[in-house]
Amino acid sequence: MTTETEEKTGSRGPYVQGLAAQARIIREAADLFGKRGYRGASLDEIAKASGISKQGLLHHFPSKRHLLVAVLKYRDNIDHEAWPDTRALVGAEVLDVWDWVVERNLKLAGLVRLSHILAAESSGEDHPALEFFLDHFETGRGMLVGAFEAGVAKGQLRADVDYEIVARQVIAMLEGLENQWLIDPEHVDIVGVFRAYTRQLRALIRA
Repeated sequence: MTTETEEKTGSRGPYVQGLAAQARIIREAADLFGKRGYRGASLDEIAKASGISKQGLLHHFPSKRHLLVAVLKYRDNIDHEAWPDTRALVGAEVLDVWDWVVERNLKLAGLVRLSHILAAESSGEDHPALEFFLDHFETGRGMLVGAFEAGVAKGQLRADVDYEIVARQVIAMLEGLENQWLIDPEHVDIVGVFRAYTRQLRALIRA
């Protein structure tokens, strides 16, 4: 006789296995997209790396576009889970968080590479990651500008600075340094260089 507990366990077995398979596929896809780009990595390669058939992969993700969306959500979830501060940031303390992000990214080289390759690819027409990266950069810009403007309101930061420009500069500095670091990690001290930049920026904008 089958107990209620056994029925629940048995019914959840395939479900749990399915979630594990999806997670494995997403990790392998993130790795291959990060090495070869969205267009360069094939579903056949991703399926082989995941230890399943292409048909099995398509059972979980009906198209390559669906899989890319899942990979981008996976990347975002890692960012959100590790974010050190959920409160509204004020003034130059937003730069403390960005310093932390740079240091944390030392351990996430694969995801950083994935972001850069897909962002470059998405500048072309009809790329499924375009909307994601537009939102991604807008979120970063909005976070920086919001914190800077709050700092001005509290008298912490200078009011005669164009913080829209400053925000774009911070993002450009981080993106450029990440590119250099990915190409030559042994000789590019991404943490040291970025922190030197944010120290100079703090001095420049302090009221």
